[in-house]
Amino acid sequence: MVPLLDALRRHAARGTASFHTPGHKGRLEPGCAAAFDLTELPDTGSLYDGGDAIEASERLCAEAFGAGDSFYSAGGCTLCIQTMLLLACGGAGGRILMARNAHRSAVNTAVLLGLEPVWLWPEFGDGLGCRLAVENLDEKLKTNNDIRAVYITSPDYTGRLADVAGMAALCHGRGIPLLVDNAHGSHLGAFGLHPLMLGADMTADSWHKTLPVLTGGAVLHLSGGWRGQTEAPLLRRRAKTVMALFGSTSPSFPVLASIDQAQAWWRREGPDAYRTTAQRVSALRRTAEAAGFLAPGGDGFDPARLTLGTVGLGLSGIRAAEAFRRCGCEPEHADARMVVFIVTPFNTEEDIRRLDKAIRRVPELCIRETDPEVFDPFGCGIPAKRMRLRQAALMETDEIPSGEAAGRIAARSICPCPPGIAAVVPGEEIGPELARRLPGWGIPTVTVVRETG
Repeated sequence: MVPLLDALRRHAARGTASFHTPGHKGRLEPGCAAAFDLTELPDTGSLYDGGDAIEASERLCAEAFGAGDSFYSAGGCTLCIQTMLLLACGGAGGRILMARNAHRSAVNTAVLLGLEPVWLWPEFGDGLGCRLAVENLDEKLKTNNDIRAVYITSPDYTGRLADVAGMAALCHGRGIPLLVDNAHGSHLGAFGLHPLMLGADMTADSWHKTLPVLTGGAVLHLSGGWRGQTEAPLLRRRAKTVMALFGSTSPSFPVLASIDQAQAWWRREGPDAYRTTAQRVSALRRTAEAAGFLAPGGDGFDPARLTLGTVGLGLSGIRAAEAFRRCGCEPEHADARMVVFIVTPFNTEEDIRRLDKAIRRVPELCIRETDPEVFDPFGCGIPAKRMRLRQAALMETDEIPSGEAAGRIAARSICPCPPGIAAVVPGEEIGPELARRLPGWGIPTVTVVRETG
């Protein structure tokens, strides 16, 4: 029996239009098949050693994206995040200013490295993305003089962009590197919006999300102007050493080959292809607004990301997503407020027509809800810190019903919805309002620090 393979075959047989990761939409160029599933050989090279075909491809990638150095990962964006945090902060712990909408992989890395986050709280606003205010960053830097690095997410899952240029200027004025989780923005160079172009010192780019790359393919970019880059060859060796510390000793060569193909595709046609995609998305936004959806765009948003707010129609995003699937369109994400679609150049004209038609039909297919339950990860107040992050994450734990967790200290991040935004992180107290809401958000149990005595 092959249950996983059978499940994959069944899904493929449905013929749905993909508006989710991976970015290639099942339409990769030939050349990444099982015949290339090799290992480190004299003529294939080693991901972590350098001086081979992989490094040659990485240098082409750096040139194409305007980076000082680029490093491939077959272990997803998580490996890139782990590497850039250690490069920026070292292994001796310390404090890092981290935007609270950080993915759980960044929180987990802080545990591993003994870093203590100082949280920069975003503004949740309309619930379609989290706004990071430059003025809030400025205040945090003024009142915390021991920050080793600033870590933000831009764009977020919905396509909202932070003011990377403004934040970079603040950081560099204080000699602090700016690190950007750019997992969903690998393509933003097509619009002059890639964080590297705006002053970021390092970015972690999850290429498989929006570029033609197999799942797990990602790239770490280092700015040529990064203040720590005094000797580029030494830094490159250091970065490779750090990646080897966290990464698998058996990286997937088909994944690496797909990254190589993607950098060549980007150099050849990628920016133009994405600008065409942005035009298609703009037309879809107009269709959505006419149908009653909230479809944010313009300045401050990824031109190629389609996020549809559903609350104004009296619909939960989850119900709307079910209707989109019935129309043959598979979204990336849905929650109580929204449905998110990832549109790339590898979506066909037929895919776009199908989605356009579905947007017009979905409001008619769904039963209105009088009061769709709305998830707000920051709506229960700022949790009180009771323990250091690493201490709480490594202690003995209990798993208890979430509705009974008020007053207990979290030992694991509690993330009510993708992409992993934490309502509570290890070491923080679970408040009564959060405990009340968690069962309704589909979280029946939570992991807490075991009480002694």
